[in-house]
Amino acid sequence: AFQTVLQQIPFVVTETKAEGAEVKEMLEICREYITAIRVKGAMAEVAKDPVRSTELAAYFTHCNLQPVHLVLALRSAMGVAFKHKNYIAAAGFARRLLELPDMSSERNADLRLKATKVLQKSEQMARNEHELNYDESTTFTIDCKKFVPIKPGTASIQCPYSGSTYSSLYGDQTMKNKVCMTTNFTTVGVKTLGLVTGS
Repeated sequence: AFQTVLQQIPFVVTETKAEGAEVKEMLEICREYITAIRVKGAMAEVAKDPVRSTELAAYFTHCNLQPVHLVLALRSAMGVAFKHKNYIAAAGFARRLLELPDMSSERNADLRLKATKVLQKSEQMARNEHELNYDESTTFTIDCKKFVPIKPGTASIQCPYSGSTYSSLYGDQTMKNKVCMTTNFTTVGVKTLGLVTGS
Protein backbone atom coordinates (compact mmCIF):
# COMPACT_ATOMS: atom_id res chain seq x y z
CA ALA A 1 0.00 0.00 0.00
CA PHE A 2 2.81 2.44 0.86
CA GLN A 3 4.58 1.81 -2.46
CA THR A 4 1.32 2.38 -4.33
CA VAL A 5 0.98 5.74 -2.60
CA LEU A 6 4.59 6.59 -3.51
CA GLN A 7 3.84 5.78 -7.15
CA GLN A 8 0.70 7.93 -7.16
CA ILE A 9 2.11 11.01 -5.41
CA PRO A 10 3.78 12.45 -8.56
CA PHE A 11 0.34 12.66 -10.18
CA VAL A 12 -1.19 14.71 -7.36
CA VAL A 13 -1.86 18.35 -8.19
CA THR A 14 -1.67 20.73 -5.26
CA GLU A 15 -3.12 24.22 -5.18
CA THR A 16 -1.71 25.63 -1.93
CA LYS A 17 1.55 25.48 -0.03
CA ALA A 18 -0.23 23.60 2.75
CA GLU A 19 -1.38 20.92 0.31
CA GLY A 20 2.15 20.70 -1.11
CA ALA A 21 3.54 20.26 2.41
CA GLU A 22 0.98 17.50 3.12
CA VAL A 23 2.02 15.62 -0.02
CA LYS A 24 5.70 15.88 0.92
CA GLU A 25 4.88 14.69 4.45
CA MET A 26 2.98 11.72 2.99
CA LEU A 27 6.06 10.88 0.91
CA GLU A 28 8.24 10.90 4.04
CA ILE A 29 5.75 8.76 5.97
CA CYS A 30 5.66 6.21 3.15
CA ARG A 31 9.48 6.11 2.99
CA GLU A 32 9.79 5.56 6.75
CA TYR A 33 7.16 2.83 6.87
CA ILE A 34 8.54 1.01 3.82
CA THR A 35 11.99 1.08 5.44
CA ALA A 36 10.52 -0.15 8.74
CA ILE A 37 8.68 -3.00 7.01
CA ARG A 38 11.82 -4.02 5.13
CA VAL A 39 13.90 -3.94 8.34
CA LYS A 40 11.26 -6.02 10.12
CA GLY A 41 11.39 -8.56 7.26
CA ALA A 42 15.18 -8.72 7.55
CA MET A 43 14.80 -9.33 11.30
CA ALA A 44 12.72 -12.46 10.59
CA GLU A 45 15.46 -13.79 8.29
CA VAL A 46 18.18 -13.49 10.96
CA ALA A 47 16.16 -14.37 14.07
CA LYS A 48 18.74 -16.95 15.18
CA ASP A 49 21.67 -14.52 14.88
CA PRO A 50 21.82 -12.67 18.24
CA VAL A 51 24.03 -9.84 16.96
CA ARG A 52 22.25 -9.05 13.71
CA SER A 53 18.76 -9.50 15.14
CA THR A 54 19.57 -7.06 17.97
CA GLU A 55 21.08 -4.56 15.53
CA LEU A 56 18.09 -4.70 13.19
CA ALA A 57 15.68 -4.35 16.12
CA ALA A 58 17.66 -1.27 17.17
CA TYR A 59 17.59 0.28 13.69
CA PHE A 60 13.86 -0.43 13.49
CA THR A 61 13.35 1.93 16.47
CA HIS A 62 15.02 4.74 14.51
CA CYS A 63 12.43 4.74 11.74
CA ASN A 64 10.20 7.78 12.10
CA LEU A 65 7.00 5.96 13.08
CA GLN A 66 3.74 7.10 14.60
CA PRO A 67 3.88 6.98 18.44
CA VAL A 68 1.72 3.84 18.74
CA HIS A 69 4.02 1.99 16.31
CA LEU A 70 7.14 3.32 18.00
CA VAL A 71 5.90 1.76 21.25
CA LEU A 72 5.68 -1.60 19.47
CA ALA A 73 9.15 -1.18 17.91
CA LEU A 74 10.75 -0.28 21.24
CA ARG A 75 8.97 -3.14 23.04
CA SER A 76 10.24 -5.57 20.41
CA ALA A 77 13.81 -4.20 20.48
CA MET A 78 13.86 -4.28 24.28
CA GLY A 79 12.76 -7.92 24.24
CA VAL A 80 15.26 -8.98 21.55
CA ALA A 81 18.18 -7.20 23.25
CA PHE A 82 17.30 -8.60 26.68
CA LYS A 83 16.82 -12.14 25.32
CA HIS A 84 20.30 -12.03 23.74
CA LYS A 85 21.86 -10.58 26.92
CA ASN A 86 22.63 -7.22 25.34
CA TYR A 87 21.69 -5.44 28.55
CA ILE A 88 23.08 -2.00 27.72
CA ALA A 89 20.98 -1.93 24.56
CA ALA A 90 17.93 -3.33 26.40
CA ALA A 91 18.24 -0.62 29.05
CA GLY A 92 18.36 2.05 26.36
CA PHE A 93 15.19 0.74 24.69
CA ALA A 94 13.40 0.40 28.05
CA ARG A 95 14.38 3.97 28.95
CA ARG A 96 13.15 5.33 25.60
CA LEU A 97 9.94 3.36 26.00
CA LEU A 98 9.29 4.72 29.49
CA GLU A 99 9.89 8.29 28.25
CA LEU A 100 7.11 8.10 25.65
CA PRO A 101 3.93 10.04 26.54
CA ASP A 102 1.74 7.05 25.56
CA MET A 103 3.29 4.99 28.35
CA SER A 104 1.46 6.96 31.03
CA SER A 105 -1.93 5.68 29.86
CA GLU A 106 -3.65 2.88 31.75
CA ARG A 107 -3.70 0.62 28.68
CA ASN A 108 0.12 0.49 28.78
CA ALA A 109 0.36 -0.30 32.52
CA ASP A 110 1.63 -3.88 31.96
CA LEU A 111 4.19 -2.75 29.39
CA ARG A 112 5.32 0.07 31.68
CA LEU A 113 5.86 -2.47 34.50
CA LYS A 114 7.75 -4.83 32.17
CA ALA A 115 9.96 -2.01 30.83
CA THR A 116 10.74 -0.91 34.40
CA LYS A 117 11.77 -4.46 35.34
CA VAL A 118 13.91 -4.83 32.20
CA LEU A 119 15.56 -1.48 32.92
CA GLN A 120 16.37 -2.45 36.52
CA LYS A 121 17.74 -5.89 35.59
CA SER A 122 19.69 -4.48 32.62
CA GLU A 123 21.25 -1.76 34.76
CA GLN A 124 22.33 -4.44 37.25
CA MET A 125 23.96 -6.51 34.49
CA ALA A 126 25.36 -3.38 32.77
CA ARG A 127 27.01 -5.07 29.78
CA ASN A 128 26.30 -6.37 26.29
CA GLU A 129 27.01 -10.00 25.52
CA HIS A 130 27.82 -9.08 21.93
CA GLU A 131 29.56 -6.20 20.18
CA LEU A 132 26.89 -4.35 18.24
CA ASN A 133 27.09 -1.95 15.31
CA TYR A 134 24.75 0.37 17.21
CA ASP A 135 25.20 3.32 19.52
CA GLU A 136 21.99 4.87 20.80
CA SER A 137 23.72 8.20 21.41
CA THR A 138 24.87 8.57 17.79
CA THR A 139 22.68 10.13 15.14
CA PHE A 140 22.50 8.08 11.96
CA THR A 141 20.49 7.33 8.85
CA ILE A 142 19.59 3.77 7.94
CA ASP A 143 21.22 2.42 4.77
CA CYS A 144 18.19 1.22 2.81
CA LYS A 145 20.13 -1.63 1.17
CA LYS A 146 22.34 -3.16 3.85
CA PHE A 147 20.37 -1.95 6.90
CA VAL A 148 23.39 -0.53 8.69
CA PRO A 149 23.84 2.94 10.18
CA ILE A 150 25.23 5.73 8.03
CA LYS A 151 26.76 8.24 10.41
CA PRO A 152 26.97 11.96 9.60
CA GLY A 153 29.94 12.72 7.36
CA THR A 154 29.99 9.21 5.85
CA ALA A 155 29.80 9.09 2.05
CA SER A 156 26.25 8.34 0.95
CA ILE A 157 23.84 8.84 -1.93
CA GLN A 158 20.10 9.35 -1.98
CA CYS A 159 17.07 8.66 -4.05
CA PRO A 160 16.10 12.14 -5.32
CA TYR A 161 12.40 11.34 -4.95
CA SER A 162 12.01 9.39 -1.71
CA GLY A 163 15.12 10.58 0.11
CA SER A 164 16.11 6.97 0.90
CA THR A 165 19.81 6.89 1.74
CA TYR A 166 22.43 4.38 0.68
CA SER A 167 26.09 4.16 1.61
CA SER A 168 28.44 4.84 -1.27
CA LEU A 169 31.27 2.88 0.37
CA TYR A 170 30.46 -0.49 -1.19
CA GLY A 171 32.58 -0.15 -4.34
CA ASP A 172 30.93 -2.19 -7.09
CA GLN A 173 27.94 -2.81 -4.83
CA THR A 174 26.97 0.87 -4.68
CA MET A 175 23.37 1.80 -5.40
CA LYS A 176 24.34 4.70 -7.70
CA ASN A 177 22.26 4.59 -10.90
CA LYS A 178 20.27 1.60 -9.62
CA VAL A 179 16.56 1.41 -8.85
CA CYS A 180 15.71 2.65 -5.35
CA MET A 181 14.77 -0.25 -3.09
CA THR A 182 12.13 1.87 -1.38
CA THR A 183 10.21 3.13 -4.42
CA ASN A 184 11.09 0.44 -6.99
CA PHE A 185 10.80 3.03 -9.78
CA THR A 186 13.31 5.85 -9.22
CA THR A 187 17.06 5.95 -9.80
CA VAL A 188 19.44 6.46 -6.87
CA GLY A 189 22.12 9.12 -7.09
CA VAL A 190 20.66 11.05 -10.03
CA LYS A 191 20.69 14.80 -9.50
CA THR A 192 17.14 16.08 -9.95
CA LEU A 193 14.76 18.42 -8.19
CA GLY A 194 12.92 15.50 -6.65
CA LEU A 195 9.25 16.00 -5.85
CA VAL A 196 8.03 19.43 -6.95
CA THR A 197 4.60 20.53 -5.86
CA GLY A 198 2.56 23.14 -7.71
CA SER A 199 2.72 25.70 -4.93
